Amino acid sequence: MGKVTISKKVEKLRNLMKENSLSAYIVPSEDAHQSEYICVKDKRREYISGFSGSAGCVVITEQQQLLWTDGRYWLQAEKELESNWKVMKDRVAGEPTIQDYLSSTLKSESLVGIDSRLISKGYYDSMKSVLKNKSIDIKFDNENLVDKVRESFRGEEEIPEYPKDEVFFLEEKYSGVSSKNKLQDIRKEMEKSNADYMVVSALDEIAWLLNLRGSDISFNPVFLSYVIVGRQDNQLALFVDSSKLNEKTKSHLPSGIEIHPYDKVFEYLKEKQQGKKVWVDPRSSMALYNCVSQESLLEKVNPILLMKAIKNETEIQGLKNAHIRDAVALIQYLAWLEEEIVEKGATEHTEHTVSEKLEQFRRQQTDFVSLSFDTISSINANGAIIHYKPNPETCAKIVKGMYLVDSGGQYLDGTTDVTRTLHYGTPSQHEIDCYTRVLRGHIGLGSLKFPNRVNGRDIDCIARTHLWNVGLDYAHGTGHGVGSFLNVHEGPQGISYRAIANPTNLQAGMTLTNEPGYYESGNFGIRIENVMVTAQATTQFNNGQYLCFDSITLVPYDAKLINLKMLSNDEISFINSYYKEIEQKVLPVLEKTNNQKAISWLKKNIQLLKNHF
Repeated sequence: MGKVTISKKVEKLRNLMKENSLSAYIVPSEDAHQSEYICVKDKRREYISGFSGSAGCVVITEQQQLLWTDGRYWLQAEKELESNWKVMKDRVAGEPTIQDYLSSTLKSESLVGIDSRLISKGYYDSMKSVLKNKSIDIKFDNENLVDKVRESFRGEEEIPEYPKDEVFFLEEKYSGVSSKNKLQDIRKEMEKSNADYMVVSALDEIAWLLNLRGSDISFNPVFLSYVIVGRQDNQLALFVDSSKLNEKTKSHLPSGIEIHPYDKVFEYLKEKQQGKKVWVDPRSSMALYNCVSQESLLEKVNPILLMKAIKNETEIQGLKNAHIRDAVALIQYLAWLEEEIVEKGATEHTEHTVSEKLEQFRRQQTDFVSLSFDTISSINANGAIIHYKPNPETCAKIVKGMYLVDSGGQYLDGTTDVTRTLHYGTPSQHEIDCYTRVLRGHIGLGSLKFPNRVNGRDIDCIARTHLWNVGLDYAHGTGHGVGSFLNVHEGPQGISYRAIANPTNLQAGMTLTNEPGYYESGNFGIRIENVMVTAQATTQFNNGQYLCFDSITLVPYDAKLINLKMLSNDEISFINSYYKEIEQKVLPVLEKTNNQKAISWLKKNIQLLKNHF
């Protein structure tokens, strides 16, 4: 089958908008569970625009087609979108939000269409508060218009279906806590809030709660489902395609659980909510909210979000173990790549083919399941595209220069996410100094001690300070939470300069990435990323409790790119302690592979740095 052009799809969508008296139509990135990463069938925004990034929102009006996306994707969007599209800078001071734009361009009494399953209650409220000032209303469609566009071209292109892969039980040796105990904790919170039922729609929260994993969404071990928890012990309903549950998986489900078809959640909720108090998270879809009357609604963030974020001892140890094996894979890859490019002078490798080699090394590791996201493998100018994905047909050849690789794996005992930037060749002084400034920010954050009243926004500037000193910066957050064999991006914790309502204070057991960067469009990109576990610190002040970070990523930095004169003795000591830890934890495991090239590479790259005198 052929491929329908973007222009033809947009034209069809505008015809449907006209039939429905819509002046604008919004196409979010998210699925019905407000997931960041979604299955192919739910990639409506990519289908209608051609933009493949993981974050963004399309707005189609009678005359314009626009994409809002954040700083990670501006360059990518400019490359992927057709020339008649406009890229809007999302979450940038002074730039219009979607609701600001619609309010300023649409006539009074206009209708804006959106699928109620794809917009959260929280986002709907913020949008409506602006649009109502112009008497612009939001109209929820019973059928998604992009789906109708796709269906209209069924004869011309293939329409994807929802996955049918089996769901499996995650043993307690990995999860650390039984689903029975998790449900008990949830019901205690329901009791405190006088809630009769709780709706759970976030896929990673469902997977965590039931100790189940799936593969409906690439790189994310989750499965399409909803859960409704009742306050009583025997009240629990799972909405899922039952063909995904084999008898072994069913035997591990909590006793008394009811299994219903996936799409029956809405009518079930409408029935159960009558005369009851129903807890619905504002991150849930408007489609779910519309099933619950105002009298029955209890609207607040559910407790699973924070419970899942604070890892138990089993999960923390699993994450540490997974990162050691992941380091072995990445070190073998970096040793192989250096030999190919520097020693052999190979010219046949591309950004894509070398990423496949990295995946091979990961697949050799015990308990490996999949990658945790598409590998970002970028040489020179492509490194400046923050979330670059190499196209097998058009990507660049690996040549001498600045190489950035951001990658990760899903293992039964943990999720990994690591970035290293290396130079194959002779770096310029400017490149060395930029890398060193990024590294200093990375060290500053990784070595921080802080009181337990601190949130991620409070400490984001620490990673930027050495860049800010010379007028440089990066257009993304500094860190995100990481799941335990779950989504590689996890909340509520994060490290970012962006203001959010009710930011979460950092707590012991939370995972966070530490990934400052610097990007020069057309030249190169630099990013250094470790996963850290928040831990109790020995530091005390007036008997207050302090926290610190334990970096569990164990891969050396590129010595060629470090300007030692710019480092303090404390920073050098931090690197040396880190290298000793790599030698102690990773080298013995690497030696078991009998990969002499990788062993030699690691020993060379963890040589201790000399302190200043």
